Amino acid sequence: MAPKVRTGTTEARIWRVKDGRAGDPGPDRVATEEPLEIRLVSAGGAGEGGQEHTVAVTMRTPGADEELAAGFLFAEGVVDRPERVLGFHRPPEERTGEPEPNIVTVELGDGPDPVLPTLERHFFSSSACGVCGKAGLAALQVRAPGRLPDGPEVAPELIASLPARLREAQGLFEMT
Repeated sequence: MAPKVRTGTTEARIWRVKDGRAGDPGPDRVATEEPLEIRLVSAGGAGEGGQEHTVAVTMRTPGADEELAAGFLFAEGVVDRPERVLGFHRPPEERTGEPEPNIVTVELGDGPDPVLPTLERHFFSSSACGVCGKAGLAALQVRAPGRLPDGPEVAPELIASLPARLREAQGLFEMT
């Protein structure tokens, strides 16, 4: 069963300020921000394979949760290639039995068990670089798979055009 469709905006009642004076309250839309708990089930080997673990809680605008979870696990060095991710699922809510919209479990295929203590944070994860909240400096060690191949060359004109193109594609930003 698929989770309920959630939108990236929430209706809100606001007071607009004009010329230093608050006007009458009126409707508006604000970007929705809710927590997402990312859980991991690893096939693993001799370690903790098959057990489900919470690895992070992050704030996000609902939508593209699976992509966010996969990207987080890649950035943290848990996933080194797309094929390692076997799938995603959402556990049922206790009250309704419907899929829980704020929890996503990532199922990993064969490979080394992740070193979960390196993922530990002492507060919510954020969309920042990942340094904040680490338990210690050793947890900051870069886990890169090696040198990446040379990428495509990008024309300076294309790079200069990207902010406008990004703005056009960000309908949620315009709405809020």
